Formats: sequence, C-alpha cells, structure tokens
Amino acid sequence: MAGASPMWEAMWAKGLRPKEAFDVGGPSPTLAEVLAKGSLGAGVGKCALVPGCGRAYDALALAEYGFERVVAVDLAPTAVEAAKQFLASCGNPAAARVEMQCANFFEMKLEPKADVIWDCTFLCALDPSARTDWARKMGELLEPEGTLITCIFPICDKEGGPPFAMSVPLVKGLLEPAGFRAAELREDAARHTAGGMAAGTALGLWTKAAGR
Repeated sequence: MAGASPMWEAMWAKGLRPKEAFDVGGPSPTLAEVLAKGSLGAGVGKCALVPGCGRAYDALALAEYGFERVVAVDLAPTAVEAAKQFLASCGNPAAARVEMQCANFFEMKLEPKADVIWDCTFLCALDPSARTDWARKMGELLEPEGTLITCIFPICDKEGGPPFAMSVPLVKGLLEPAGFRAAELREDAARHTAGGMAAGTALGLWTKAAGR
C-alpha cells in the first residue's frame, strides 16, 4: 500500500498486547472528549469510518455512541484478527455494529459514504509521500455534509518515523487544498498517548467546503 510500512503487521504478528507500543488499551482520550459533547449526528442510517483501527477500541466507542454502522479498517491481517477477538469478547452489544475490514485505505470503496471519519494516529503512520493522497481519499469517502475528525499527534520535534511528527499547520495545509475547511481546531485537546511518547495533541473537526 502506498505510504504503508510492513513494520505494523510484523509488530502485530509478534503478539502485540493491549497497552503495548501504540495500542493504548482503550478508546483515545481525544475521541472520548469529542463524544462526551454529544454533537456528532449519530443514529439510524449513520456511518462512521475508522482507518488504521488497530484493536478497534475507537470503533467500538463510536458504535456505543450510536452510529448504526462503524467500518473499521486495517491493512495488517493480524490486527484485524485481534480486533475481531476483542469485539467478540468485550461483552458490549454495540460491537455487533462494528464491521471489520482488512483493506487498503487508498483503494477502498464505501457505500453509502461515511458521515464521520475518525483519524487517530493513521496519518502519522503514513510515509510523507502519501499525505496528499490521504487528504484526497478522505474527501472521497466522506459524505458532502460529513465531518472528518483528526487527532493530530504526535506534535513534537522528531526526525523520521513512523510515527512521523505532526502539526496543526501541516494537517491544515493538506486538507484545505483537498476541499476541507476547519470547523474547529483546538491545540488543548485531551492528550492522546501511545508508546509512552510525551507529545502534544491537537483536535481538528473538518467539513467539506461548499461545492466539494
């Protein structure tokens, strides 16, 4: 896959455990903050998409919030199997609304399109050469009135990756040319944590500009 690294499947295949490396052991605090506001239009017929879903903690949180369909996608087959095991054993009836897919995000189709897309540590895992395609694909998979939510992490000074360093200007510079506008940008979002990284977190809520 464009922008992907084989290291992710290798890490999962070695038996990645909850709360190890980038697996935070539960929903992202940043997503929990968004859901607590209750402003997302979940309900009957509404779909959320979670690319790079890992063990699907966030996908389950979105289903529990009220989305009728949550599509959780990961390129690593072992990650998808781990997510299926988690969903089957979690005892939460909302897990039945999570649809796991082992797929290439850049090639996937989604009908109907997503009303909400949640990106948490997906962009930062991609090779920088794939970032423009990431923004374009987000626009392709999102309903015209939908919302793209980005957990912008890790905000730090570091070379190389993955994960690659992120910033609000970087993400804004990718999404605005792709037809998005920022409905909300906050640099004081609830801090996401992964792999013990001490890094800043920002939150972006993006909608498509009129006519896009």
